[in-house]
Amino acid sequence: MKQTISYKNFFINFIIFFTIFAFLFGLLAYSVISSRKYWDKNLKQTVSTVLEETEPDTWSVENACIINNPLVASAACYDIRNKKNGENYKAVIVRVQTFYGPMPGVFTVDKNEYVEFKGYATLHGRVAPILNNFKQSKRIDYWKKRIPAIIK
Repeated sequence: MKQTISYKNFFINFIIFFTIFAFLFGLLAYSVISSRKYWDKNLKQTVSTVLEETEPDTWSVENACIINNPLVASAACYDIRNKKNGENYKAVIVRVQTFYGPMPGVFTVDKNEYVEFKGYATLHGRVAPILNNFKQSKRIDYWKKRIPAIIK
């Protein structure tokens, strides 16, 4: 017994499947695009908080910079201004591996590409003094060497 395939039923099923697939894809794309603004706003606030904790009333975080590098998924860059001398810097927040897992580290870069580590963004409580003692670790030195190439 051969079953005959009805082209009408095949195309109806195909259109239903394609419509559901297009709707789910559109919903996913909308959620990604709409959350990008809040993601950038929260990262900017995190950088501002770290800079304020390390050096109060010194830094002003301004616009986000575009990073044309494959590491853009794990790093973000912002223009910052030193309120005391008016010089422009860049602040980079990047995922740094620590003993307690990956943590976002904040670095500042001046116009001569001198990179300075400012601190960890999510570091609070008893762990803070322990990790801040390791500011001269090999992982921090690695990112200090890599950041000028990332933000070019």
